[in-house]
Amino acid sequence: MKRIAFIMSTFPTLTETFVAGEIKLLKSRFPQSKIYSLRPPFDEILHAESRELMKQTTYLPSSLSAASLKSNLRSLLRSPLRYLRALMYVLSHTIANPLHMLKTLYLFPQAVHLASLLKNDGIDHAHSHWAGYPTTTALIVSQLNEIPFSFTSHACDMSMMKTMMAEKVRKAAFVVTCTADNIRYLSTFLPREQLRKVRVNYHGSNLEKFHPNLRCPKVTSAKLILSCADLHERKGFPYLLRALALLKDKGEEFYCFIIGEGPQRPLLEKMIAELGLGNCVEMPGAVTQEALIGYYSLCTIFVLPCVHQHLQFFRKNVDLDRYKILECKLSGGEAIQKDGIPNVLVEAMAMKVPVISTKIAAIPELIKNGENGLLVHERNPDELCTAIQLLLGDSDLRFKLGENGYRTVYEKFDRGKNIEDLVEIFCQHGSSHGVPEEVPLRIMKEQAPSRPV
Repeated sequence: MKRIAFIMSTFPTLTETFVAGEIKLLKSRFPQSKIYSLRPPFDEILHAESRELMKQTTYLPSSLSAASLKSNLRSLLRSPLRYLRALMYVLSHTIANPLHMLKTLYLFPQAVHLASLLKNDGIDHAHSHWAGYPTTTALIVSQLNEIPFSFTSHACDMSMMKTMMAEKVRKAAFVVTCTADNIRYLSTFLPREQLRKVRVNYHGSNLEKFHPNLRCPKVTSAKLILSCADLHERKGFPYLLRALALLKDKGEEFYCFIIGEGPQRPLLEKMIAELGLGNCVEMPGAVTQEALIGYYSLCTIFVLPCVHQHLQFFRKNVDLDRYKILECKLSGGEAIQKDGIPNVLVEAMAMKVPVISTKIAAIPELIKNGENGLLVHERNPDELCTAIQLLLGDSDLRFKLGENGYRTVYEKFDRGKNIEDLVEIFCQHGSSHGVPEEVPLRIMKEQAPSRPV
């Protein structure tokens, strides 16, 4: 039975329910596997599923801890050539990006300590989530312990930080990504034989937890709009508020909940006051997944107007500091923060809630405009207002989009079904490195539509 090490940067987190859900199911199929996190969680609120996995997680000491330094000394003395070869390998592939190289140098002792733990635990495969530093860690472990590694890319982590990305794919046994849009990006610089390693596997949702039977019968004529995400710029909440202000000016009555927490809260609260939305927009903050289901069950529609967030060094960014922006710029990537397929859209559709979002990144892989949801152009409050007004006023359209949305999720975004594809991939890759054979997947493999200019 394969023993897999699941390696994360920070685990668990409130918003990465897709990672926790996937690992829970994979651990049930590979029970001798273990979870390792480079840092402890920082969220005060965690879902019940995440709290349970937290008890099973090994949290690594920092690179400068006594435990890490002792592990590095032992590794250097026992296998000096292997230790130095691994160190020089990662430094030589990051030297073109000095900031990334310095962070990798700091990470190295922690990765060496993890390699020691994995050897003691009998781990024979390392799998990391997120293509950045967790995957750098998995690669170092692979070099030191001579075991295969693989990784899962999420959202825009591949396109934002291009440094060492081609080498990570080349060395990996296989790569999993949650969107075909990432395949589109990788195809701009990876040779075809390397692209064969990359598999699209949608995260999906727990359809037993997010079930349409949980929706409450209509007991009021109130039009309830729901939106939920971290309060970050790429979620497009300022455009939602402007659209709601236009809707209010048209005499429409509604109430909107914006669930989540994040750095844009002060800006959004100020906008709510300035736009006169204080009596119809509420921001309850972050909630657990269990509480969120209650909001889904009551709402009329779900709206998430995501945007491309272009990284600019001289523009204030509440999500990333200037050092991180410079690191991304030096990597030669797209320098764009964007979502993949927001899981809240999948959850809403699983409960037959009609959804509205934007025509960016991988969202069109989930939502087909007019068929199972509505899509508008990003940063366009007028178009968004029109779509909201249309959906609130047309019960037949809401029913159609809700039914078709549920069917889409059931066919392509059922987490239980998609996990079986992952299990198949893991089972086909034992202890040897190399390019894997094609694995038949139920999920879509076509490239995503090109990113809008």
